Amino acid sequence: MNSMQRFSNLLAGQPTDRRPFTLVLSLYGARLTGCPLDQHYSDPAAYTQGQAAVRETFLPDVLFAPVCTALIGAAFGAKLRFLTGNAPIIAAPAIESVQEWHRLHVPDPDRQPHLLYVREALRRLVAEHRGQVPVAALFLAPFDIPMMVMGMGPWMETVLFDRPTAERIARDLIPFFVKTANRLFEDGADYLLLPCAFASPGIMPREIVEQFSRPILAHALAQVRGPVALHHLDHPLLSYLDLLAGLPAVSAFSLAQADSLSRAREVIGPGPLLLSGPETQLLRKGATTEIEAICRAMLEDRRDDRRFILCNSGADVLFDTPPENIHAVRHAVESFGSSPA
Repeated sequence: MNSMQRFSNLLAGQPTDRRPFTLVLSLYGARLTGCPLDQHYSDPAAYTQGQAAVRETFLPDVLFAPVCTALIGAAFGAKLRFLTGNAPIIAAPAIESVQEWHRLHVPDPDRQPHLLYVREALRRLVAEHRGQVPVAALFLAPFDIPMMVMGMGPWMETVLFDRPTAERIARDLIPFFVKTANRLFEDGADYLLLPCAFASPGIMPREIVEQFSRPILAHALAQVRGPVALHHLDHPLLSYLDLLAGLPAVSAFSLAQADSLSRAREVIGPGPLLLSGPETQLLRKGATTEIEAICRAMLEDRRDDRRFILCNSGADVLFDTPPENIHAVRHAVESFGSSPA
C-alpha cells in the first residue's frame, strides 16, 4: 500500500497497512539538498527537488507545497527578507495602517509572481509524485491575510476596535481567497492547510471568533472546491473547536500536542480527520527516545480511531532539527502496526 492508497483509505474510514504519518518539511527540503533559501523559495524546480529528497529520506505520507505565509504578504507589495536558516519573513509591510488599505491592489493568482511560484511548485510536485503521495498546499483565511499585508499590530487593533472596517476588508478578500484556493485545487492539491490565527484561542477572544471570524470563514469555505484542514498554529485549539466544527469544506483539524484528542473527537464527531503529534521545538531539541515515546502514546490513544494522522504540531519543522529525531516519528509509526480493521 503506497501513501496515496493509505490517504484514500483514511478518508473512507477503511483500514490501512500502517498508520499514516507526515511532517511539515517544506523548509527542511532545502537542508537536504543544500539549496540556498532565496532560491528554495523562488525557484519551483529547486523546491520540488527538496521535497523529492524529503520523500526519499523520511518516507512521509504527505508532501507539502511551499509553506511560507510571507509570500502572501509579498504578493500585496510587502518586502521580503530572506534568512539563512528559516523561511523568508516580512521585512516591511505593504502599508502601515488600515487607512491605506484602499490604495492596495489585490493580486491575481494567475499573474502574481510569488503566487505563481507556489502554484508551479505544487504542479511539479503533483506531476512527479502522481498516484504515489498526496500533496497539501497552504493558504491563509481572509481574516488572516491582512496581518501579512500591514502587520499583526495594526490589523489586531482594527479587528478589536473597528469591527465594521475589519469586516469590510475581510469580506472584500473572500473572492481573492476563493479564487486562489480553487486554483490550488485545480493545480492538484489534495487538501488545503489553513492556519487560522484570528480564530485561535491564543490570539482572539471567543466572542470575536464567534461573531467575526466564523461567519467570514463559513462564507468563504462554502465556495471552495476541495477539502480543507484547519491548523492550530502554535496554540491549543480545543477550546474553540466547537465554533469551527461543521464549517463547509473542513474535513480535518490539525491540533496541538497539548490538545486532548479524545475530547476533540467528541466535539467534531467521527467524520473529520485528526492530525497531531510532537511539537516542532520538541523535534528540534528533544531526545530521540522521548519523541518516539510521545508518538507511540498518541498512536495508542488513537488506536481505535481510523481517521488519525500522526503529524508534527506547530509550524514547519525547523532547519536545524536533527534528522534522527524526524526518523523517530517514522519508526514509531512503523513499529506500531496497522490501523484498526
